[in-house]
Amino acid sequence: MKRVLMLSALMVSGVSLATTVAQVKQKGVLVLGTDPTFAPFEFKGTDGSIQGFDIDIARAVAKDLGVKLEIRAVGFGALMPQSVTSGRVDMAMSGITITAERAKVVAFSAPYYRSAQVFIVRGGNPGKFAWPSDVKGRTVGVQANTTGQFVANDLLKPKGVTLKAYDDFAAGLADVRAGRIAALVGDAPTVDDLSKRLPGQFQKAGADLAAEDYGMVFAKGSDLAAAANKTLARMKADGSYQALLNKWIVQK
Repeated sequence: MKRVLMLSALMVSGVSLATTVAQVKQKGVLVLGTDPTFAPFEFKGTDGSIQGFDIDIARAVAKDLGVKLEIRAVGFGALMPQSVTSGRVDMAMSGITITAERAKVVAFSAPYYRSAQVFIVRGGNPGKFAWPSDVKGRTVGVQANTTGQFVANDLLKPKGVTLKAYDDFAAGLADVRAGRIAALVGDAPTVDDLSKRLPGQFQKAGADLAAEDYGMVFAKGSDLAAAANKTLARMKADGSYQALLNKWIVQK
């Protein structure tokens, strides 16, 4: 998503366990790790099941491999990269931004979604927040250990912005709603989802902070990345990818 890779745990072991297509087919299950707190990409529905855009793409990958999909909820701090490099999961999807730093230790699929880091403000933008103008002296929230925080450190701090980090994205939204911070940095689809679920409470303000691409994540050396790319190409060709965009993301 969006989220910054922490390399320390991997460097301790220096080992990446690459699950292969043959191994997945032999066990009959493709294990997906995801942090289900990022609607509409992955979240828990009213029945407790994990669903969303990423989940449906992973199901398509599993179906093309002829196996079942097993979903494991993993907190993001443990998901990237430890759960992948240790072999705890076969693949990870959680709005994970493709970066050169991450690509040093994991394998990415081709990009499957183009996103952006944006500013979330209260509905109506009563604080008149704007980017890149009129930000000096403002306090802006960021989710800790995310690419949003990384970009904000580079671009906002030099402009005189005070950054407030949150472990819980919902806590940042609460501070936006209460007027305790001017804005919160988040992914563009998150704003769209908030607009659907909480009409009038939140909106995007100012220009985009940065663009980024999401990718499916695998252990280095795994041929599952190539299999995922094949599925992604097939879905874009037969219209099923667009159908998922319409289902989960396109604003209605």
